[in-house]
Amino acid sequence: MEAVFFILVGGALFSQSWNLLGLLAEARSLGILVAGLALMSLIALIIDPMVLESELHHSHWVTNNAVFKGIIILWAVYLLATGAQNFLDLEDRSIGLFAGFVSIISLVAFLYFVVRLAPETNKYGEAVWLSVSVGTLILAINAGLSFFHQAIPFHVIRLVSGWFLLVGGIILGIVGVLVGVGTISL
Repeated sequence: MEAVFFILVGGALFSQSWNLLGLLAEARSLGILVAGLALMSLIALIIDPMVLESELHHSHWVTNNAVFKGIIILWAVYLLATGAQNFLDLEDRSIGLFAGFVSIISLVAFLYFVVRLAPETNKYGEAVWLSVSVGTLILAINAGLSFFHQAIPFHVIRLVSGWFLLVGGIILGIVGVLVGVGTISL
């Protein structure tokens, strides 16, 4: 579940960065790509968790999975809206306001995973704690930068947002691949 989500959302963020950096001439193709990746990321909801579920943690695994699945749904809806905005060439401010909401929820999820999966209190281990925490932190930062770039039109932050999307998408993809091949596991 985590691997598929991180890889697909990382790909969507990476492709959005090309538009912000001015390397993509046609926004319609970006809209189709981002919307497709968002729909494909919903597949992660039906896949069994790879790092958040364990027989050792019966008391918290339901809550951990519920929080992570909530993040999956939230980001899928946000990326679908972003894809529709790019495809239909609509105003950026509404997506920017939604990005602020997404950033706050992602930050709350980051704080939840930092506290709940801490290696001192759980047997998940540092690799699981770090991968899930870093993934949600990258999502929160990128949504926050999109908020400041689109909702409050700070045009000077466009390149900063583009580079954060580019690097954040690559890091999320790497974390997803590492989780997928079993390098990061219980």
